[in-house]
Amino acid sequence: MNIYISVIFITAVIALVSYWLNTIAYERAKDYSVIIAAILEETLKTLGGVLAGSILYLHISFGVVEGIIELKANKSVSMLSAILAVLGHAAFGYITWTIYSLTGVLFFGILGGIFSHIIYNSLVIGLVNNIKKS
Repeated sequence: MNIYISVIFITAVIALVSYWLNTIAYERAKDYSVIIAAILEETLKTLGGVLAGSILYLHISFGVVEGIIELKANKSVSMLSAILAVLGHAAFGYITWTIYSLTGVLFFGILGGIFSHIIYNSLVIGLVNNIKKS
């Protein structure tokens, strides 16, 4: 199967599964759901990327899907949110792939992606909360 077809198909499946699991995590864990979402998404994207044949392409395509969702859901800052979704997931993918390439250990790559995603989410939530207070 063509790598691009594989990436698109696996991204669609992962996006649906992530949305479902993130919804459950938010209902049950509220504030901690941001951490849970990072763990779920980075693990699913990386394993999906291995299956598809490109960790980086999978992360980028997932970012595009998340960006489209941001455009639809968040009208006030939708374009910025969409761009940040694509760039953020591309960065997480690059970090994951780089660590995996350097160490040869997929788990270390996933951890790098998770940690970077958690840091990113924390920064974005902090910025949003500061904007809301202003």
